[in-house]
Amino acid sequence: MLIAKLTRCLLIAFAAFAVSLPSQAAMVGTAQLQSSQLTVDLGSIAAKRGWIEKQLVVGGVDAKDAASRVAAMTDVQVAQIHQRIEESPAGGVDAWVVIVLVLVITELMGYTDIIPNWPASE
Repeated sequence: MLIAKLTRCLLIAFAAFAVSLPSQAAMVGTAQLQSSQLTVDLGSIAAKRGWIEKQLVVGGVDAKDAASRVAAMTDVQVAQIHQRIEESPAGGVDAWVVIVLVLVITELMGYTDIIPNWPASE
């Protein structure tokens, strides 16, 4: 019975991680990296730095810490963050997947009783 629960638990864990973590890897050449860095509009970087700093302060970061964090960023990082800061969720969907996975595993192992009589007693 314990082996069956453990097998189900591992199957669910493998399925959850396989679905939630798709990725691709590829070689990046020096020319491609340099060309992507040259596409940044350098005239508006100072304005973007100020805007990101304000957003960090609104988000709860201390003003001095926000200024030092933004100052440590490269121009490419500033442009990327400015472009994606509004669409990036805090926490994201992956946090929910991990929470549900932990709850299912603890339920299957018998440590919690969130859903009574699940899995059915054999």
